[in-house]
Amino acid sequence: MVSRAPSFEDLATWDDLVTHVIVVDALGEEEESTEPTHIDPRDPIPEVVQIDHSMADLEAQLSSLRLRKTHLLAMHALIARMPPEILSRIFELGVHESNHLLSTLSLVSRHWRQVALATPSLWSYIRLDHDWGYARHAAFLRKLRTCVERSQACKLLVDIDCRFVEGGNELEQIVTELEPHLERCFSFRISAPDWEWMDLVRNHSSKLGPSLEHLYIRLDPSESEEQTPFAFLSQPCPRLSTVTLEHTPLICIRTTLPALQSLHLIRDQRYHSSSRIGISFKELLTLLVSTPTLSELRVQSAIFLLDGTETIFQSSPTYTLLPQLQSLTFNFLDCNNVALFLESSTLPSLKRLSVQMESNNEENMQWLVHMSLDSQTRFPTLRHLDLRTCSVDGAALVPFIRALHQLPHLTALGLSSPPSGHIGSRFFDLLASLPSNPSETWLLPELEALCLQNCRDVSGHELLAVVRSRNLSPGVRSIRFLKISQCYGLDHDVLDQLQLLVDTVRVVA
Repeated sequence: MVSRAPSFEDLATWDDLVTHVIVVDALGEEEESTEPTHIDPRDPIPEVVQIDHSMADLEAQLSSLRLRKTHLLAMHALIARMPPEILSRIFELGVHESNHLLSTLSLVSRHWRQVALATPSLWSYIRLDHDWGYARHAAFLRKLRTCVERSQACKLLVDIDCRFVEGGNELEQIVTELEPHLERCFSFRISAPDWEWMDLVRNHSSKLGPSLEHLYIRLDPSESEEQTPFAFLSQPCPRLSTVTLEHTPLICIRTTLPALQSLHLIRDQRYHSSSRIGISFKELLTLLVSTPTLSELRVQSAIFLLDGTETIFQSSPTYTLLPQLQSLTFNFLDCNNVALFLESSTLPSLKRLSVQMESNNEENMQWLVHMSLDSQTRFPTLRHLDLRTCSVDGAALVPFIRALHQLPHLTALGLSSPPSGHIGSRFFDLLASLPSNPSETWLLPELEALCLQNCRDVSGHELLAVVRSRNLSPGVRSIRFLKISQCYGLDHDVLDQLQLLVDTVRVVA
C-alpha cells in the first residue's frame, strides 16, 4: 500500500517540510520517503556548484573571445595600416600644440612608441614651466638629456622659467647641459628674476644665434629695476624674425637683425600694473631704421624717453621712414606718446593701427586728428583702425569724426570698451547719413567691416539702420562683416534681419 504524500496542511513547520523527501519513480508516481533526511540549508548544492563552474568557464571564454575580437579589429583598423611617415607627421602636429602629449602617445602601443622614438622632432621641446613645478630638478635634467639625445640634429625649442628653479646652482646645471646644443636652437625663451640670473644664462649662451628665429626675454619687475642692464645677445642672428622683450630694455639686444619681422616691447603680461617701462625714443627709432624688414611693432605699457637731440625738436623735423611696417599696436599708452611716434615717422605700408588707452582715461582724440591730416602722404595704405578704451562720444565725437573724414580708405573699424561704456547714437546716424549735397562725401565710404565690443548702449537697431542705408545707396560700399562682442543690450530679434543683409555676422557673449 502506497502512503499518501503529506499536504501543506499536514506540515506545520518549515522543519517538517525540509525533512520530507518526495521520491519520483520511473512511472512518475510519488512516494513518501520512509526515513526523513535532515539537510543543512548552508551546505552547497552540488548541482549549483557545477553550474557556477560552468558559468565561470563560459565567462572566461567570452572574455577571451572579446579580447581576440578587439585584437583582430585593431589589427585591421585604418590607424594600424597607416604608414609610419603619416603617423609620425600626425604626432608632430599634436606635440607641437601640446608637448605634454608625447608621454601619452608613447604608452598607447608598442608600434606607436617605436614611431615616437623614430621621430626626432617630437623630442625637440625642452620646457621648464608650471607643469613641472618645484623640487623636480633631477627629473627635469633626465628629461633634458633624453630630449637632446633623441632629437638628434633637429632644431630645439627651449623655454626656461626660473620661477621653478630653486637656486642658481640648479639653473647653471641646466644651461650647462644646454650649452653644446644651443647652436641648433630656433626658439629661446628665458624668464629670470633679475640681471644676476640673466648673466648666468648669458655666460652659457655664446652658441645661441645661428638657427635662432624667436627670442623672448623676461625680467621680473622687482629688483631688476635697481640693477644695471647689459647686452644679452650680441652674436649674429641671421634668421631671427621675432623678438619679445618683457620689462627688458633695448640694450639687451646688440646685434644686427637683418630678418626681424616682429618686435614686441611690453611691460608685464603676468600682472597688470599702472607703472610704465621707459624706452629711449631715439634708440627705438635707430633700431627700427636698422631693420628694414620689420612688419609688426607692438608697444605696451611704456613711455618714450627723450634726450633732447631727436629730430622732432628741429624747426623742420624729418620723418623716420619705416618702409615695411604693416601692423602697429599701442597698448596702455597715453595720447602724447602715441602722437610722438606717429608724428615722427612715415609708414607707407601701414595697414593696421591699434590703440588701447587706460580704461579710466577720457582724453580726447587729437592724436588721431593730427595723424589723419597728412595720412595720404605718410599713411597711404592704412585700412584697419582698432580703438580700445578711446573716447568717441560727447565732445570727443567731433575730433573723432573729423579724423575719420580724413581717412576715407578705411575698410575696417573696431571700437571697444569706451570709457563711458557708450558710443552714442549720433555716431551711427553719421555712418548711415546720405550726403546732404553733391560736394559732401559719405563718412568712411569704403567701410566693409565693423566690430563693436563692450558697448552697453548698442542694441542692434542702429546697426540695422547703417547696414540698410549703405547697402541701398550708390557711391558707398556695403557692410559685409559685423562682429558684436559683449554688448549685453543687444536685441537678439534684430540678429535675424542683420544676418539676411550682411555676409558674416558674429556675436560673442
